[in-house]
Amino acid sequence: MRRRTLAAVVAVVLVLLAGCGVRPTGVVDGGQSAGGLTKGLRLYFVSQAGRLEAVARPDIPLETLSEPVQVLKLLGQGPTQAERESGLSTLVGADFYYGRYDVRVRADRVTVHVPLPHLDGLSVQDRNMVGQLVCSMARARAVLDVSGTRRTDDVPITVQPQEGDPATYVCSDFLR
Repeated sequence: MRRRTLAAVVAVVLVLLAGCGVRPTGVVDGGQSAGGLTKGLRLYFVSQAGRLEAVARPDIPLETLSEPVQVLKLLGQGPTQAERESGLSTLVGADFYYGRYDVRVRADRVTVHVPLPHLDGLSVQDRNMVGQLVCSMARARAVLDVSGTRRTDDVPITVQPQEGDPATYVCSDFLR
């Protein structure tokens, strides 16, 4: 009896060591991730962690977006009550900015004029404000594309301070 118990234990140990018979493999590429264009407007607000976060605005009619200044107004209105409670805020149109924002579209060139003399590239606040403008404006322009193939990063946005040099960005510059 002792021999049978020992043989059973050895058999169980061998089965456990052998595994289920699946041999190890190298890294297997799963291909590209799912992709595609999402529909509707997204506005970008700043989270408590200091990062941009996209918020869907599916109820905004497309004809509203044909006037780029409407995107500025939507950003200036800020997040909804629920979004504010979750920690989102806007830096566009905040009290500490003096002057007005403006946007000009000529052909495919979009320029947003900001009411600041200069933009400090090292300031997290300036960077987030510019990111809000660039990503929200680019998203609106991409949504207006009737072919449905334009991505947000296909729309470069130039930001022009009152006195400083203009700079051109795409949305992914702010989402890294």
